[in-house]
Amino acid sequence: MGLVVFFFLAWLVVSLFAVIKKKLSFAENTLIFLVILIVSINFSWIVIEELKLIKRTQESLEYMAYLLNRSVITPFLILIQVNLLLRSKTMMMKITLMVFGVFLLTGVSSLSNFYDIIEYKHWHYWYDGIYFFILNGIAIFSYKLFARVSRNVVSY
Repeated sequence: MGLVVFFFLAWLVVSLFAVIKKKLSFAENTLIFLVILIVSINFSWIVIEELKLIKRTQESLEYMAYLLNRSVITPFLILIQVNLLLRSKTMMMKITLMVFGVFLLTGVSSLSNFYDIIEYKHWHYWYDGIYFFILNGIAIFSYKLFARVSRNVVSY
């Protein structure tokens, strides 16, 4: 059942990203997606395989749901959030979007915990919230860095 739910969530998130009005260009969206994907894969490897703070399922269908969450849902949700953050005008709206995004990503993590895709051993939702907040910061930082570098590039 977990695979069905996460497949639907992945489909929903990718469809939502496809239809929203994007503030970022294709190259900027691709760069942020790849940076978040790299950080997400490496972080999950360290936390699950090396530190053994979270126990991942051994069943293949649930493992596919885990991969959908880690490699599709999380990066696309953060990418949607960055696009919405750049379109928002006030600081209060930006803070609200950031907090809502962290709660949404933590909710997806609790959903994977509910369907026994992952099991927290020495981990809890506060750590997830901090991780997702830092992941959002990395996405915004990589956008700002890319924008600064692309402004300084001279085209011939």
